[in-house]
Amino acid sequence: MALNIFDRIRKLTWTRDYSGTNLYIRNSKNHLFYDYNNLSNLDISQNHPILTPAMLFVSKLFSQAKFKVVNKDTGKEKKNHWLTKLLNKPNPYQTQNDFLESLQFIQIAQGKAVGYLKRPVGFDRSKDIESVYILDSDKIKWPDDYKSPLLTYQSDSIKNQEVIYDEDGENLTINIKDLLFFYDLPNCLSENFYETKSRIDGLRQTLINTHDSLIAKNIILKTNGKEILSTGSNDSFPLAGDDKIAAEELLQNRYGLGWNRKRGIVTKANVTYQSMHIALRDLGLDESVKVDGNIIYTALHIPKDIISLEAKKTTYNNFKESMVSYVQNEMQANLNAFIEVFQPLLGEENVELTGSYEHLPIMQFILKERWEAQKVRAEALHSFLSAGMPSVDALDLLGLDKNIILGELKPISNNANEEEDGGKGVVEDQ
Repeated sequence: MALNIFDRIRKLTWTRDYSGTNLYIRNSKNHLFYDYNNLSNLDISQNHPILTPAMLFVSKLFSQAKFKVVNKDTGKEKKNHWLTKLLNKPNPYQTQNDFLESLQFIQIAQGKAVGYLKRPVGFDRSKDIESVYILDSDKIKWPDDYKSPLLTYQSDSIKNQEVIYDEDGENLTINIKDLLFFYDLPNCLSENFYETKSRIDGLRQTLINTHDSLIAKNIILKTNGKEILSTGSNDSFPLAGDDKIAAEELLQNRYGLGWNRKRGIVTKANVTYQSMHIALRDLGLDESVKVDGNIIYTALHIPKDIISLEAKKTTYNNFKESMVSYVQNEMQANLNAFIEVFQPLLGEENVELTGSYEHLPIMQFILKERWEAQKVRAEALHSFLSAGMPSVDALDLLGLDKNIILGELKPISNNANEEEDGGKGVVEDQ
């Protein structure tokens, strides 16, 4: 099921104990309190004012991928392939975008995402897969004293082992062969090769600090104000009983405070006025949040030119270049890893699953550079062939397919007024 982030946030109330040192989350439905330090990485990821939007940015961008199943030799797409149909509608509750967004979100939060391949009873082929669900890996119970054995690649002994999912709920028994594992951090670093750490583990203190800073700011905003005091030199001034309460109410000194708290008092004692106002700037809470936010963005590999809390202006060109680089080096790498997990399901040597982000508007800016690079290669090929270099050597030198059949060699001309078909200096491909 898709992660309804904002619905979860609406059901939670942030509060603090009177000592001002312990942070809790209260569920408004059952009024239970949980220590923030004991929350799971997934709960924290769904309820943090900086981390949650940042992870949504990464996850939503990842979900924009387009997939094709193609012939490795010809590159021709296989229309209506069962795997592309499965990815287009992974399960009855999610679209492709929902599925990919949830997968990437959980993959970051828990260090891995686990997909469950659902087949009809009695069917075992990949083509028989009806749906794929993303599981909460914290609910997977491995056999007692489970250790991953060192196996040969061809070994099938591990595939028939079983795990229990959601023991206190659905209590499903699942074969490992029906699970797909998508890792964010390296696996095979513990006795259970399927387990891994999460990058959220290293951010926990930063995430707690951010919340502490924001809640401290909230407390100050609710308690700041002028204190109005009386020396009580006039004995006729209403200082007791209902008159005292009425006088204090006139001061509106409960504004912004919790129950049974006041901003000022009325008294006949000789007291000295002292302002309780606290300058937020002096506490540096906003600066602390900015520093913590940048640590979070760095952990997610998001460049400052894309998202930043510092409110510094960036040029459009810098944003464009950062986005293109982020998609090419981060999103495409994650997508390639995703494809490698699904590839074995195809079971055909000459068929492969491909995915890309080249259709995104931001990626159109690199098309011009790509075309210019192709033009340079074509001109270089023309020069090599004109100089008498064998076509096989020229193609090999430029990294082109040696089996390309070249057409007639035409002269290169810079005359822009020539006919459309002439003087382009292109080596035609028959």
